[in-house]
Amino acid sequence: MLYDRPYMRKSFITNPRGAVDILILILIVTFLFHSITRLFSTYLFDFIYQYFSFSPHGIFKLYLWTPLTYPLLHDGPFHLIMNLLGFYFIGKGVETEIGTINFWYLSLIGSVSGSLFWFIFNANGAFLVGSSAIVMSCLSYFCLRNPTTPITLLLFFILPCRIKPKWILIGILLLETYGFIFNELNNSGGIAHSAHLGGLAGGAFVFMFLQSGRSFPTLIFKSNKISSAENHYRPSQVSKSSYKINLSRNLTTQEEVDRILDKINSSGFGSLTQEEKLTLEKAKGLL
Repeated sequence: MLYDRPYMRKSFITNPRGAVDILILILIVTFLFHSITRLFSTYLFDFIYQYFSFSPHGIFKLYLWTPLTYPLLHDGPFHLIMNLLGFYFIGKGVETEIGTINFWYLSLIGSVSGSLFWFIFNANGAFLVGSSAIVMSCLSYFCLRNPTTPITLLLFFILPCRIKPKWILIGILLLETYGFIFNELNNSGGIAHSAHLGGLAGGAFVFMFLQSGRSFPTLIFKSNKISSAENHYRPSQVSKSSYKINLSRNLTTQEEVDRILDKINSSGFGSLTQEEKLTLEKAKGLL
């Protein structure tokens, strides 16, 4: 059902903690910052494009970070909005299925594969911007993971339509291939269909990788600090003189407890020494 989708269950604005929420926030902030720079400095605006968009010129100058930074830039608000909708309606479902760490890897691979495909066919191109390749990698992964599970879409944001994801993937693949052959290769249209195809390929690669039972490496940072609750109950803070257990005469704990119980049976609990009482307390966790 439509309302069972992850994006219908989770608020768009409140408490952004997931990878998709963080990515959406970064894209919006970056777009606003880049747009505002044009009002004050055309040089700074062009500088950002030159050093953070992906281009053959940048690769030849060893701007090796650009395959990861070009998705942060967008060519106008409509370009940004379409990608934000893709992340919100598709990316959230994918992140729910594969987890935050794997989603970051999916985004990374989709970005790099999109730029690589574009570079192969646009060696003389100007620049590549936009996170469409990552959106396409999310779409590819979702459709391959759930090929026959019907989903409900709002056609033109009005008409509900139920369709299997495999047909969505096939349709998108055909459209992007057509646009690549008849538009991009002819230097018309202005849409980076090759980057979209690269993103689809990146999503397919992640799907096959995870389906094989393998997993991406995870960086775990450990801290030597402990919480106040843990610190309060640290054994090292217990005085060594707090208790002693007399296991003299090579008696085991069980034998010592039996002896104390016999004493209670014959003389009562009040006859026990403080040391014997502590022995019983400790024995509760051991026996």
